[in-house]
Amino acid sequence: MRRVGLAVLIGLLAAPMAKAQTTFPTKAITMVVAFAPGGGTDTAARLIAKDLAAELGQPIVIDNRAGAGGAIGALSVVRAAPDGHTLLFGTGSELDVLTAVKAKAPYDPLHDFEPISRIGSVSFLLAATPSLKADSVGELIALARTDPGKITFASFGIGSTNHLIGEAFSSRNGVQFVHVPYKGSAAAVADLLSGQVEIAFDTASVMIPYVRSGKLKALASLSNRRLTLAPDLPTMMESGVPDFVFEGWLGVLAPRGTPAAVIDRLHTALAKILKSPPLTAALTERGIGVVASSPAEFSAFMKADVERWKEITRTADIKVD
Repeated sequence: MRRVGLAVLIGLLAAPMAKAQTTFPTKAITMVVAFAPGGGTDTAARLIAKDLAAELGQPIVIDNRAGAGGAIGALSVVRAAPDGHTLLFGTGSELDVLTAVKAKAPYDPLHDFEPISRIGSVSFLLAATPSLKADSVGELIALARTDPGKITFASFGIGSTNHLIGEAFSSRNGVQFVHVPYKGSAAAVADLLSGQVEIAFDTASVMIPYVRSGKLKALASLSNRRLTLAPDLPTMMESGVPDFVFEGWLGVLAPRGTPAAVIDRLHTALAKILKSPPLTAALTERGIGVVASSPAEFSAFMKADVERWKEITRTADIKVD
C-alpha cells in the first residue's frame, strides 16, 4: 500500500509539471534586439520571430533596446524572469566581444544566459563613401598613412564587433582612424551614405544593396572566401592583409535559470523553422549562413569565441572602460 501511495503522490506532483511543459508559451514572447530598428540584426530577428510565432502559437514582439554597444538590451534579458517569455536575439557583438573588451563587463555571457540555438554566421565587409579617395584596401592604407587621424570609421557602438574590427585593422596596418560610435547599424550607415563618416566595417546584408546602387563602394570582404552576394569583391587576404578574417553570429538565448523543458521547446521550434526553405532563402539573401546548433554546441561555440576576442583585444591593446 505504501508503494502504491508513493506512486500516486509522484503522479500527482508530475501532472502539473507535465502540463507546464506542454502549455509553454502561455503568452506573448518578447524578443529583445540590442540594436536599433532597421539594421541587419533587427531584420533577421523579425524574420525568425514571424516563423517562430507561428510554430509556438503565440505572438513574438520585437523589443529594440539600443545603446552601450548592445549592453542595455542584453542586460534587460539578464534581469528578466527566467520563464522563456523574454528572449535575446543575440549577436557576438554585445555578448562575446563587449565582455572581452570591457574592463568591467555588466554580465557574463557564459553564465548569465541559457543558449538555445545559434541561428547563423554573418559576413562582414569594408565599405566606404564614394567620395573617399581610395578604391582598394591598399589605397586606403596609403591614404591613412599620408594623412593620419583624419579618416573616420563608424561602428555600432563602443566595444561592438565592428569597433574592434576597425581598431584591429588600424593596429595591424599601422594606421590611425577616428572612431565614431552609433547606437546601431542603421544610424551608422545613414551617416556613411551622407558622407558624415568615411568607412565602416558592417555586415554584407546591410552594405551590399547600397554598393549595388552605387551609393557606397566596397573595398574588401572579411570572410575567408569571396562572398556569394559579391563574387567580384576581393577578400582581405587578396587585398594584402593576411589572416584578417572576421564573421559575426546570431543566436537566441534566454535568462539563466530558464527551465530545461522550456529551452528544449524553444530549441525544437527553432530547429524546425530553420529547415524551412523560404526562411533559409530569406536569411541567405541577407548574407546569413544558417546554423541550427544545439544548446550545448552553442555554449561551446560562445566559449571559444570569447577567448578569441580576448586574444584580439590583448594583441591590439584595446580596452573600454
